[in-house]
Amino acid sequence: MIKELIEKAIEARGSLQKPENGLRILPATPMDRGVPTLMRGEYRPFAPVPPRFNESAQLRERFELFGRWETATHGHWLGLDDMEALWKDAVDDEFLERIKSNRVAAEENWPNEASALFRPERLSLFACSDLTNEKIYLLWLDFEDEPELWVYDSNGESRYKHLAEYLTAYLADDVSAAGRAWRLAAPRW
Repeated sequence: MIKELIEKAIEARGSLQKPENGLRILPATPMDRGVPTLMRGEYRPFAPVPPRFNESAQLRERFELFGRWETATHGHWLGLDDMEALWKDAVDDEFLERIKSNRVAAEENWPNEASALFRPERLSLFACSDLTNEKIYLLWLDFEDEPELWVYDSNGESRYKHLAEYLTAYLADDVSAAGRAWRLAAPRW
């Protein structure tokens, strides 16, 4: 299921890109440790196969397909090795250093940003732009096989139960998730 949704998303993004820029998707990397979180050295395991609940092992399937996908949906989808590289104090790759800088700036300056709200071992940076504030976090919840996706873009913030729900909304150009409030109290202005 995820493979087909990702292939459709790649096709949709490819039609929006300039031909001279091309499609840049890097090969998959070893998946033996799981998904790196924002906490240095902490990984979250992939969902068991078969999963305990009604979802497929969505992230496992995604990371089996490829590593980094540049100019993807909501920035660049990071590979597992990219996520690990973000742990370094000084990232060797200029592209990843800009992504790390954007993420840290959002955490320090935006109080409702996921990385300001949750402990680093609960989050993974799934996608991020090196030029804008677009990004996707994986929020690892207890007793769930697959993480939620917290998406930030020009529509604000949106939450999706899992990767399939996010991709389905993306392909349908459905931004209704941005209208679902998740905060407990209304702002006071």
